[in-house]
Amino acid sequence: MSFNLPAIPKETKPALLGVLVGAGLMAWIGFDLAGWKTSGDFTRLSKRQADSAVVAAQARICSVQFNNAANRPARFAELEKTERWSRGAVVTKGGFATMLGEKEPNQGVAEACAELLIPEKT
Repeated sequence: MSFNLPAIPKETKPALLGVLVGAGLMAWIGFDLAGWKTSGDFTRLSKRQADSAVVAAQARICSVQFNNAANRPARFAELEKTERWSRGAVVTKGGFATMLGEKEPNQGVAEACAELLIPEKT
C-alpha cells in the first residue's frame, strides 16, 4: 500500500511564503514594538518590582530608626559631611540598615535610607 500526496498548486507556494513572513513580522512587531512579554519577562519584572518595594519599605523603617536614635544630631552631622556616594556606608555602620531578624545589613536599604534622610537637590 503506497500513499501519494496530492500535488500542491503553483499558486500556493507564494501564499504560504507570505503567511510565514507575515507571522514572523507580526511576532517581531508584537514583542519588540507592542510590548508583548513572555512569562520569563514577567517573572523577572515582578521580582524586580517586589525587591524594589521591599527596599523602599525598609528604607522608611531605617530612616525612622535613624531619626529616633539618641545621638541623632551627631550622626546627622556625620552623614552630611560624608560624600553622597558613601552615605549608605555611614548608615550601615550605624546599624540602621540591618532589619529586625536579619544578620546582615542590606546595602540597597542603606543607600535608599540615606537618600530619604538627605534628599538630592534637583
